[in-house]
Amino acid sequence: MAEYTLGQVIDKFSRNPNLKFKFFAEELYKSSNGVIVKLDKAGKVVNQEGEPVLSNFSLNSKFSLVNEPVDKLEAFKAFSMGKTIYCSYANNKYEYIPCHDSEFTALKNKFDEPISIEEILYGEWFIEED
Repeated sequence: MAEYTLGQVIDKFSRNPNLKFKFFAEELYKSSNGVIVKLDKAGKVVNQEGEPVLSNFSLNSKFSLVNEPVDKLEAFKAFSMGKTIYCSYANNKYEYIPCHDSEFTALKNKFDEPISIEEILYGEWFIEED
């Protein structure tokens, strides 16, 4: 799990305002762990209820990216464009990293196993953020 500081979160928001981050650590706990922050329509950092929360955090606050599931076809398109994707199914995470060695790219996980039909039908798909 990647850690982001408050400054990095704000920088990432400037590049993609649709991201969400989860607060998980700070030396002084002014805010409870698990708070999710996002941008509102005016560009202010707010919690899930839409209340401004930026003053609750310091430069030492730590966040993790909340990656939202996407439609499987969107994930497959991202894979074909060179992005790493992963599937969450049956309490397992299956990661698919594109191979650029040939023109044909098969969907195989890091253990060189092909994608399963259960993953396609029932899994939650995610695109790895930069």
